[in-house]
Amino acid sequence: MARLDDLKASFLFHNVPAEALQEALQVITERQYRPGQIILEQDAQGEALHILTRGVVRVSRISLGSRERVMGDVYAPGVIGETAVLGGGERSATVVAQTDVTTLMLYRTHFRQILRRHPDVLWNLSVMLVRRVTHLNDELIAFGLNTEAALSHVFTNLYRQRVQAGAAQPQVLPMSTQDIMSRISSSRETVSRVMRKLEQQGLLKSTGQSVTLLDPEGLENVTLEEADSLD
Repeated sequence: MARLDDLKASFLFHNVPAEALQEALQVITERQYRPGQIILEQDAQGEALHILTRGVVRVSRISLGSRERVMGDVYAPGVIGETAVLGGGERSATVVAQTDVTTLMLYRTHFRQILRRHPDVLWNLSVMLVRRVTHLNDELIAFGLNTEAALSHVFTNLYRQRVQAGAAQPQVLPMSTQDIMSRISSSRETVSRVMRKLEQQGLLKSTGQSVTLLDPEGLENVTLEEADSLD
């Protein structure tokens, strides 16, 4: 029953026929990971996707010049690894557990069968991917403005994720200075300067190991104001 409830909590299986849930229930495999453990590795073959049922993972990618770029965090009940499963290729990023993590693993063969038999699951998958593309477009715009807009976008997006996941104290973001540098590909000096500016504006407070949002709505407006200034 617990695994059935976990499937129902996943956006992939929202409002789908009971038969789809039962089919998935028969073929999923539960996996558990400890903090720091690699769940998916960039360039490895992607044979299965994972539905997060507990915990938080961090997604990163090694780009040109062997430079690591943190793409973001995913909270349960998110989904990871679906792009390689759909495309039949290699993993595009590495995913590492940030907390104790539990997933339900679904192999490509079984997933394809479910998609063919139950179009509602395919529709949910399409909606999920469209949302991801929209988010990436917003991120590209924010990152193209300046560091202040980029940081504001990263912080507000993580805050929304934590609220949606029901995290305790969602306004307290578990991001160190190094995490922020990796997230926006910027120097420590630049990050420190912009963080001081945002602190002076009363938008956030940083300890070096975490960031507390004092005014999430005001922080979100930073990106909007920067975009308006370009019009």
